[in-house]
Amino acid sequence: SLGGGVTWACLGGAAIMCISPLQYGYHIAELNTPKGIITGCDQHAPVQWRSLPLCLPMSDAMYSLATSVFAVGGLVGSLVAGWMTERWGRRGALIYNNVPFIVGPLLMALAVSPAMLAVGRFISGVGAGAAVVITPLYLSEIAPVKYRGTLNLLNQLSIVLGILAAMIVGMLANRGPYWRVSVGVGLILACLHLLLAAFAPESPRYLWRCGREAEARTILRRLRGVADVDSETAAWRTGGRSPRLASSQRLEAEQSACSDGSSEEASVTIFNIFRIARYRRPWLLVLLLHFGQQLSGINTVFFFSSSVLEKMFSSELSSILTMLIGVLNVLGTAFAALIVDRFGRRPLLLSSIGGMVVSVALLGVSLGLGLNILAAVSLYLVVVSFAPGFGPVPFLLGTELFDVRAAGAGGSWGLAANWIGTFIVATLFLPLLNMVGEWVFAVFVVALLVVGVVFYSYIPETKGR
Repeated sequence: SLGGGVTWACLGGAAIMCISPLQYGYHIAELNTPKGIITGCDQHAPVQWRSLPLCLPMSDAMYSLATSVFAVGGLVGSLVAGWMTERWGRRGALIYNNVPFIVGPLLMALAVSPAMLAVGRFISGVGAGAAVVITPLYLSEIAPVKYRGTLNLLNQLSIVLGILAAMIVGMLANRGPYWRVSVGVGLILACLHLLLAAFAPESPRYLWRCGREAEARTILRRLRGVADVDSETAAWRTGGRSPRLASSQRLEAEQSACSDGSSEEASVTIFNIFRIARYRRPWLLVLLLHFGQQLSGINTVFFFSSSVLEKMFSSELSSILTMLIGVLNVLGTAFAALIVDRFGRRPLLLSSIGGMVVSVALLGVSLGLGLNILAAVSLYLVVVSFAPGFGPVPFLLGTELFDVRAAGAGGSWGLAANWIGTFIVATLFLPLLNMVGEWVFAVFVVALLVVGVVFYSYIPETKGR
């Protein structure tokens, strides 16, 4: 035991299952660096490499479509993830989710046409969408309450590590036919996850809800490193209330959901969660958390960073400085993991949004006035503001605002809103930039102010719950 109910078994299970969001992060960024060598061949290079085309000539519009179809797959994956967690359990769902993570990269690595690349990208997106719903749920259910925030933020840390890994691999493989190696790395990660997942435990809370109490207790003892786990299982039985107030009928309803799904009380799906009164407000808040995250413009900032830095530095140096943005993202998320259970979720979220309001506004003004150095500094300030709060906290709150019955369905809706927001912003950003110039960043500032006020008014503190 490492103290506080955290054991090597708990950390090991979390680390193994975090390979899934690591794949999500990798696939997000895998096509950013090698765009030039994928779409245009060197005239002195051979036309084919080992019977495969050296490149896949396509227009910018076609390449953008092949890139953005990942978000469509993510939307599909996020909507089916809740069903997967109830059908196969948390651990089983993550294991089965490696199927799209194997098929997608395989199709991309062997692509002979832009269409084949896009299909592989879509399938990888399905796996990515499911991964970032299921993993936070799994982490929350194996973690001791005292360190649930820290352990859950390993999900976001894995995502940003995956993005950074894709940047590094893309830079190293940015020549000749090696872009196929870059997009095929996801296949290696999926196979590694399949091999290691056999050693990760199932969520004991899920097993308890399914009526498999003896198995749940055995796993919980191993995760906590103690023999007496009665206090924790009593809290599960009563939903955090006094055991004397527990309802045996409610417990039976929870358990029946894992067998025949006949209980209306326990059967919470993406189709009925918003019709159940006690889940309606958390459902709306989770939708706004994830949709608002994308309306902050963070993905456009990542997109804009290389072009801003290339105005001041050589292409080689700007690539390194762009990678530094990924490093800052990792460090900021790691910092959040260290303090989230000490200071709580609300302070991190609200201070992050406040910092983004200032830095995004500064970025827009500096770009409009042609102040390139200030614009570069603003890029880093946006990332430093986003990484510790508005980046990871929506995923954490998505598991804590719901009880165990509704967590899967609620998480599915949250990530669906995230993917829809990603698609809308990606589609409208360049047209708006061409129409109004740097004033487009004012839209993000206004969106941040609105969600900041709403979150200040309605988001509860869930630390320790």
